[in-house]
Amino acid sequence: MRGGYGIYTNLIYSALDAQQMAGGPFSGSVTYVNAINDGVALFSFPSPFLTSGTTSVQNVAGVNPHLKTPYTQQWNLTVEQQIGSMGLRVSYLGTRSVNLVYRRNLNELPPSTSPFSSAEQPYNLFKNVIYADSGGTEFYNGLELAAEKRFSRNLTFSTGYTLAKDLTDTQDAGGGGATFGGQVIQNQFCRVCEKANNGIVPTQRFFGYALYSLPVGNGQRLLSGSHGVLQQIIGGWDTSWSWVAQSGQWFTPSFSGFDPSNTQTFGGRPDVVPGVSLYPSDQNVHQWFNANAFAIPGCPTSNLVCQDPANVGRFGNAGLNILRGPHIVNLDFGLMKNFKIREKQQLQFRMTMANALNHPNFSNPRANISSRGTVGTITGQVRALLGEPGPRQIDFGLRLIF
Repeated sequence: MRGGYGIYTNLIYSALDAQQMAGGPFSGSVTYVNAINDGVALFSFPSPFLTSGTTSVQNVAGVNPHLKTPYTQQWNLTVEQQIGSMGLRVSYLGTRSVNLVYRRNLNELPPSTSPFSSAEQPYNLFKNVIYADSGGTEFYNGLELAAEKRFSRNLTFSTGYTLAKDLTDTQDAGGGGATFGGQVIQNQFCRVCEKANNGIVPTQRFFGYALYSLPVGNGQRLLSGSHGVLQQIIGGWDTSWSWVAQSGQWFTPSFSGFDPSNTQTFGGRPDVVPGVSLYPSDQNVHQWFNANAFAIPGCPTSNLVCQDPANVGRFGNAGLNILRGPHIVNLDFGLMKNFKIREKQQLQFRMTMANALNHPNFSNPRANISSRGTVGTITGQVRALLGEPGPRQIDFGLRLIF
C-alpha cells in the first residue's frame, strides 16, 4: 500500500498574450453585420461603413496583467496484491486545480427584462471586451482498477478500468492560441453557472493490451524441431493487441436566433423541459438525444421552438455538457518478426493496424434545437484516440538491423 501528495504549478502559455496582444500593446477587431432596409443594404460599396450613429462594433480583448500562476494539488492511494501469477492494483486519484485562466465579456450587462441598450454598457464605445482572468477551478476524482498476468512464456496480458468524475468551470479548449482559457462564460456575473463535466474526460474507460508469441517453430509446442528455411518462415512471430472502450464525450445543447437575457447574447444554452427524458428509447445516429427535452427560453411547452418567445430576462437553465455522445471502441493490432541474415545482421518485418476492426466511432450529434430538421443527427466520425486515424489504417515496414 502506498500513497502520495504533491503540489504542482501549471503553465501560463505565451500564446495567451501573443494572440491577444499581437501588434500590441493594444489590438482588436471590427465585425459588421449587414442588413437590408427597404431593399437597400445598410453597408454597401463604395462606402461600406456607417457615416453617423453610435453603434458599437469594435471588439477588444485583454489579459489581466497580474494573472496568478495556476497550481494543482494531487493525492493518491494505491493498494496492490499479487495472487498467484496475477498482479492486482486498486487506486484512488484526486486532483484540485485553482487559479485557472478563464474568459468573460466585461461589457456584458446583467440579465434583465429591460431591452438591451449599448448606452448602458460599461464601455459603450465597444461591443465585446473579452478579458482573460484568474479564478477558474477543476476537481477530479478517479477510481482505477488494473490487473496483469503472465499466462505462459508466450502470453502477457494487462487490463484496467477507470471510473472518473471531473468537474470544472473552465473548459479546456486545447491549451493554446486564441482559445486558451476555455470558452467565454455565458454570464460574466456567474462563473459557478459554468461548473460542469469536463468535456474531454470520459466517465468510464476500459483498456487492455496483450503480447502473444505464436507457439510455432523452434522451441515451441508446434513444429518445435523445424530448422533452416522452415524455421525462418514459420517461427518467431510476435503479435501485440491493444484495445480501448470508453464512454462518449460530453456536449451541450444550444439554440439560436434570440436574446432572452437582453444582453446582446443571441443563442446559447436552452431551458430544460421538466419530466422529459434527455434520450429517446430508440437512440440512434438519426436521433441521438431528445430535442423535445429542451426549449428556447420564453417559449411555452406547447411550442418549444417558438418564433416569439416571452421576455424572460434570463439565460437558459440547461447546464454545460449535460449530454453524452456515442461511446468509443478501438482495437489496434501488430505483427512482427525478425529474420536472421548473419550473426550480427537481421531483417525486421512489422505490420501495424490502427482500428483493426474498422469499427466506426461516431462524433457528437448536431445540438442546435432551433434546427429541427437536423438536431440530434450524427453525420461524422471521431478519432478513437489522439493521433490515431478514424477508419482502419494498415502500415507495413522493413528494417535492417546491423
